[in-house]
Amino acid sequence: MAIPVPALVSDATDQTPSGEISPTLLPLALLEAVLEREGSWGVTELAEHLGLPKARVHRHLANLRAAGYLTQNSSTRKYEPGWRLLVLGQRIDSGSRVLTVARPLMVDLRDEVGQTIVLSTLTDSGVTVTEVVPGGSPIDVILNPGTRFHYNSAAQGKVALAFATDRQRTVWTRLISEKRTSETVLDHAVLWEQVAAVRKRGWSSAPEETFRGVNAVAAPVFGTGGEVAHTLALVGSIHFLPDPPPPEQVDALVHTARRLSRELGHPGRD
Repeated sequence: MAIPVPALVSDATDQTPSGEISPTLLPLALLEAVLEREGSWGVTELAEHLGLPKARVHRHLANLRAAGYLTQNSSTRKYEPGWRLLVLGQRIDSGSRVLTVARPLMVDLRDEVGQTIVLSTLTDSGVTVTEVVPGGSPIDVILNPGTRFHYNSAAQGKVALAFATDRQRTVWTRLISEKRTSETVLDHAVLWEQVAAVRKRGWSSAPEETFRGVNAVAAPVFGTGGEVAHTLALVGSIHFLPDPPPPEQVDALVHTARRLSRELGHPGRD
């Protein structure tokens, strides 16, 4: 029996009439158009392409240029992708590479331990579930990609704090007061004691701290620059993933997390 855990979604609706571009999405439509072909676009061309008034298009293009998403050729006055758009493309490519490398390792780990395997990305907005491989145990816990936790309320967050750089820790400690269950650690002194212990042993657990009846065991995944960038976790019913967790499952998790770190370019030892 699978227990789905829903992602956090917005209930906002777009009231724009069918066939018209939402004002909120217009800047994205402009960026998509610029990326549709090689070369540059003039304001008139873009306005005709999107079927919009030239003045409206020009206003949004000016904002996108000022923010670095577009650049304007000083001679032709036409628009091309800017530095910020190029950086976003590189990040998307990097994220795709992470999933390409991680998924076969996650499947192997799932087959070895029989638990759901969760890859999460660490951001300044929290721990975000990126990829999930269901475990196939009698009671599976399935987290939807996009589900987000704060750094105090999940095993993934604690292991992130344990291996964070000073810069990361400064930002992430703004997100250590989320309460999800009665077991969630809200006392900051207790949290930092646990984080120190996680640093020594190399992995963290959070029995029933994120969801009732659920345990998670997490290990850090490091990127090329040496910063902890992701976490790899076992997630399951506390009946099948107790606290403390079976040593063989912890060993398999830590080994896979280290292997994934190496695959992503981190020069660590296994």
